[in-house]
Amino acid sequence: MIHLRSVGGWIVVLFSSLVWAGGEGVTDDETPLALEEELQVLVSSGADQSDDPAQLFHLASMYLDLGYGGYVDPAKKLASFQEGARIALKALEQEETSADAHFLYAANLGQAVQLQGLVATALNLQTLKTHVTRVLELDEKHAPAHHMLGLMYEELPWFLGGDQEAAGEHLLKAISLDDHYAPARLDLGKWYLKHGRSQEAAKEFIKVLEMPPLKKRWIWERIHRPQAQILLRQIGVAESPGPPG
Repeated sequence: MIHLRSVGGWIVVLFSSLVWAGGEGVTDDETPLALEEELQVLVSSGADQSDDPAQLFHLASMYLDLGYGGYVDPAKKLASFQEGARIALKALEQEETSADAHFLYAANLGQAVQLQGLVATALNLQTLKTHVTRVLELDEKHAPAHHMLGLMYEELPWFLGGDQEAAGEHLLKAISLDDHYAPARLDLGKWYLKHGRSQEAAKEFIKVLEMPPLKKRWIWERIHRPQAQILLRQIGVAESPGPPG
């Protein structure tokens, strides 16, 4: 049971922090309701049965965003992630060399199995690792994949491939590729805290508040900004005023 607890702990940390940050995505003036309405229109028109990879990528990203940041009910979250994984896998069948398709499949699948429990997590761990590795084979500059891999290295025990040094390197790589990638900044800050580097951690949390994402700001407002504020309070650091608006 030690193995299962370790894997389960990793998946909870990883996929409670991760969110898709690429693709065409929603803009900072949209809301979960608008996103859900758009998704319903697309599905009603048969977009989920399309063979067009770009259409499938867009749908899989929307399901991931709604499951992560939009829905609260666990059943709705699970259904959203499962459908996102199904559609991303369909996109992979059309375009195996797409880094985005591999990432969207891994992210949706990872969120789904986390909700299903430790056994599902353990059974899918190798699949998740395979697809994240494939993302970086196809696109070395894929920030969300570096983030995901960094969390894998951090949270997995050493006998399953954990590596604290590699974790920090990949988290730093993620934010170097995308300054506004809030999930990676949060997790880099947590990594600093874990290693007793509270001043560096505080700098990352403050940057999360000062540098909202260029897209999908509603997710930052719902999840990433509150997390950064809580973490700053926990280490006794006053937050900055933050960006205007």
